[in-house]
Amino acid sequence: MDINKHGLSRNIPDPTKRKVRQRCGFGCINCGNAIYQYEHLDPEFADALKHDPDCIVLLCGACHDRVTRGLLSKETVKEKATKPKCKERGFSFGPFDIGNDPPEIVLGTIVARNAQTLIRICGNDVFAVRPPENNGGPFKLDARFFDADDRPILDIVENEWRSSSDNWDVEISGARIAIRKALGKLALVLRAEPPRRLVIEQMDMVHKGIRVSCREGTAFQAITPGGITFNTTGCESDDWRVGVDIDETGIKVSQGGATRIVHATTIAGGGRLPRNAPCFCGSGLKFKRCHGRMS
Repeated sequence: MDINKHGLSRNIPDPTKRKVRQRCGFGCINCGNAIYQYEHLDPEFADALKHDPDCIVLLCGACHDRVTRGLLSKETVKEKATKPKCKERGFSFGPFDIGNDPPEIVLGTIVARNAQTLIRICGNDVFAVRPPENNGGPFKLDARFFDADDRPILDIVENEWRSSSDNWDVEISGARIAIRKALGKLALVLRAEPPRRLVIEQMDMVHKGIRVSCREGTAFQAITPGGITFNTTGCESDDWRVGVDIDETGIKVSQGGATRIVHATTIAGGGRLPRNAPCFCGSGLKFKRCHGRMS
């Protein structure tokens, strides 16, 4: 039924959903799974007069089914609501379905295939892809994302993503994960396209003073503390050893493998890098004959 006996619709208002997510730690209160449903606990939906966020909890499909089958009592769920599993652990979790073929990763306008490291900041790989440990096994994603204040907001550890319960809001909608730092302020949006593609639709993070941001189909940008900037509105790569390598001294792009940059601009000290200068990617070529050339 779309409405209950009191005429209350099943559609829970977005502000109410957000309050429930925040109180529950962005995952199932019983097991911590981030793939959740909104469950009217007391009163049940059939008897509810309104969508009271204090009377609604997050339960994953498996735990909800256990309640329905009488294998998990309402009393236990009520107790769990006072100490949600996500807040006990500090994160909610969910798996990515990554297949046996090298995954394609999209970072805004960068499309990387069979990459080893997509982003390295000050010597640390913040987004890496590892080959299977055994024949026929899945590739492994490992990553750590930060917000614009350099606070960790989401980790990927061997294909399992973990969103911090300290986030302001984490919303799962279909295959999309959206993390907000405030109302209307998105810090990160990921979209899974299993088993071979993961898309970072939107990102705005700062780590160790280095800013990295992207928007799907629009731009990718990296900026050092000294103002050296790399922008691209289109980049495709195969077999990258290291994609974007950034530290306090500069930015290197495309180490190993083949890269086609549709449009890229580097800015040093507020102006465009001279075209006769050595390219920032470390190729040994002049900028005008490397990443400064449109292709």
